[in-house]
Amino acid sequence: MKNIFIFLPLISLVFFFSACKKTNTDSPSGLNCRMLELTGPLYESHCFYDDHHKIVKMRFIDSPADTSWENYYYENGHVVYMIRLFQGTSGDTIYYTYNSGKYVEVNEYGFKLKFIYNDSGQLIKVERYEGSKVTDYSDYEYNQGGNCIRCIDYTWSGSEFAQEQITDLEFGNQKNPYSSIGLPPLNSTGWPTAMYLSPNNITKYRIQYTSQLMKLVLVYHYSSYNENGYPLAYSITDSLNHMISNENIQYICP
Repeated sequence: MKNIFIFLPLISLVFFFSACKKTNTDSPSGLNCRMLELTGPLYESHCFYDDHHKIVKMRFIDSPADTSWENYYYENGHVVYMIRLFQGTSGDTIYYTYNSGKYVEVNEYGFKLKFIYNDSGQLIKVERYEGSKVTDYSDYEYNQGGNCIRCIDYTWSGSEFAQEQITDLEFGNQKNPYSSIGLPPLNSTGWPTAMYLSPNNITKYRIQYTSQLMKLVLVYHYSSYNENGYPLAYSITDSLNHMISNENIQYICP
């Protein structure tokens, strides 16, 4: 998560039919769709749901032939563990605990994440632990529309916590395809988590790397939406309009 280019595929991750009509609209209806497939030039992602519309499996395919799976298992409507499978492995199991409908802890590979919420139920901090010690954490800020507009990452520098990077996000007035899959930010910190917390589609984000005095700006250009207000196709460029990626999304809609 410390290198933005590692997470560029994650921006576009997650998701055979497009059951929705392709139209442009500035006034999405109240109907919610679920992302089924997202494809880019070097990867594709697929989502699988049960009869109650809960996501139970995700498949990620990275070029040329690397495939991984995430299988989710529920109890009382909440994910209690996930098995992540990579090719040639027996899989890793990640456990979750929750309280009052909110995920509060994730145990993964000997590390622990702790989720902290405000009185409105918004996720405002994710802490990462090694044993009993917090090694880094992320703070989240929201606008009145409920979109996560800023994420600040801190890391332990040996004597104190220091800012590592600041991410500012901007949003449009259409729907966010990532939130449609119905997963909370189960095992991530930083700005990728922010993408799943926001109801509207991201249009731009700026990352300031504190230690490197370097900035990165990525801009989303949407070319079409379905009649429910979800993006069907978009491109990602840098601030100078250099092309980085083109994405296409398919959904199933009620």
